[in-house]
Amino acid sequence: MERIAGKKINSKGQAAITDALFFLMVVMSLVAFLFFFTSQYGRTVGEYSNSKYGSDYASSALKTILYSSFARDGLPLCDSEKEGCSQEVDYLIAAVKEDYADDKNINYFKENLTDSVKKVMQPVRNSFDYMLFIRVDAGAFEFPYFFLSRKEFTSTYDGVFVSGVEAKERNYYCNSSQASSFNQAKLDNFIVFIGPKGQSVSSISLPLAESSQPHEGIIQLVLWTSKDFNAEEQAFKNLDCKEIVAEEK
Repeated sequence: MERIAGKKINSKGQAAITDALFFLMVVMSLVAFLFFFTSQYGRTVGEYSNSKYGSDYASSALKTILYSSFARDGLPLCDSEKEGCSQEVDYLIAAVKEDYADDKNINYFKENLTDSVKKVMQPVRNSFDYMLFIRVDAGAFEFPYFFLSRKEFTSTYDGVFVSGVEAKERNYYCNSSQASSFNQAKLDNFIVFIGPKGQSVSSISLPLAESSQPHEGIIQLVLWTSKDFNAEEQAFKNLDCKEIVAEEK
């Protein structure tokens, strides 16, 4: 009888210890989950806010770019009734289409389009990097225009402390080489690399001088919170970007 009673007591003790360990494991799991949730909450909300704001701004910016005015005679855009103001005002995108029609490239009005993009992005240039490109479906995807603006960061380290952080804006024309192996997959890879982003896209029809059938395509604006990477980052190198130096501006 004493042995049976002892076994019952031991069984109850083991069951109590097992229950306690199981309860402790559940509590530790809940604590770990709550810690992870609270540590990521602010970051997640921040990323969502930036993405939402970026998408809203990208949508408005792309509309502005598409409908921005352009002086064909090279005179200032101002009140047409005043002397010295342009009398030949048109949409900039119309000039871009005419440029493409000649040789399936955007050369003559490329700088005008770039200047328009930079002016529209001026209010958010300190917070976001961005790119705008035109993609044409001509059997295979082609990119007659691809502009990218990003910031490259430099800083000074004093032990574990960081000081003297500077951000230098760098502008590029990508897909710059005729022999480039740039393609849509490399662009998609870069878009994944930059992380949370805002973007807007619009269809665009580009006429051809020698054909009655235009090339259909898209014009897309993508902006993202400035990401610290250098020009040797492979995802960026794959875009085949050439920096715009002062003489080319």
